Amino acid sequence: MAGQVKNRKMTLKPVSMLTVMALSAITIAGPARAQIYKWNEEGGSVSFSDDARNIPVKSRKDAQIIATPDQNKKSEEAEPQDKGGSGLAPQAVAQPAGMRSDKVINVPLKSHGFSYLVDTEVNRGTRASFLVDTGASFVIISPELAKKIGVSNMDNLPKMPVTTAGGVSWIYLIEIESLKVGEAEAVHVEAGVSSSIGEGFDGLLGMSFLNEFIHQIDGPGSKMLLKSARGAGQSFGGHDKGWWRTKYTHYSESIRRFTAYRESLVTGAPLDDPEIKKVKGFTEKDVKKIIDYYTGLLNSLDRRASAAGVPSDWRVYP
Repeated sequence: MAGQVKNRKMTLKPVSMLTVMALSAITIAGPARAQIYKWNEEGGSVSFSDDARNIPVKSRKDAQIIATPDQNKKSEEAEPQDKGGSGLAPQAVAQPAGMRSDKVINVPLKSHGFSYLVDTEVNRGTRASFLVDTGASFVIISPELAKKIGVSNMDNLPKMPVTTAGGVSWIYLIEIESLKVGEAEAVHVEAGVSSSIGEGFDGLLGMSFLNEFIHQIDGPGSKMLLKSARGAGQSFGGHDKGWWRTKYTHYSESIRRFTAYRESLVTGAPLDDPEIKKVKGFTEKDVKKIIDYYTGLLNSLDRRASAAGVPSDWRVYP
């Protein structure tokens, strides 16, 4: 029976099963123009830099450009400008392949018990079979697939507990550079690695991929329909304001909540967060790794936003 999910909200809830993602190295080109940035540090001191990448994430929304070289009108019109206020000029960062807002992609499905399998391409080269799981918050992959895409030393990766049919399990958090299903592609995908996903497939196709699209499972037709979730209004980088703000809010809120949890572990102060309180057995070092993980995702998103010229009021920081 066909069912449609349009909600793009991403949560911190433990996933019901597990799904996929690949660790990727992210390269950053230098700024296209020399500018001087000014911002206030947490301790109250003032810092300056000619490279926006040196601005801490928490200070970016209040950073000021205090000097920039003179440019005539013609050069300003010829060179794409960063409308997001982060100081990074548009440059070659990973972006998904263009997809028209009215295009519907039909993806063949294969029955697997009461679920469906779908063929995927991970990191633009590795073929894998995923189980479609709309109950999974993340894409989660097997350790075997993780090795194929270059994930190593998993014990050094951040990890989180999740609830599965077999009880509580731990997943290692990674970032997949690219995940493609048919012609539909998502980049910098939030994902995890676990040996508890089940047998007969390489990963779970969870909501960290599916939330990128309006999706519908057509069981009788043995296909999944994927359509751009872009609204009718203004869009940047192929996404509307709702998509950008949802992404920013999710990563920023994750950083904020786990930072508060880390502080409670260090100081012993009470933590007024029922969901975070459920996370047991974490050390201060474990939580710091999670904070660093979501900070990396936020920085990746910020670079994409700057490359696409996303306005500053579409962005949300911790």
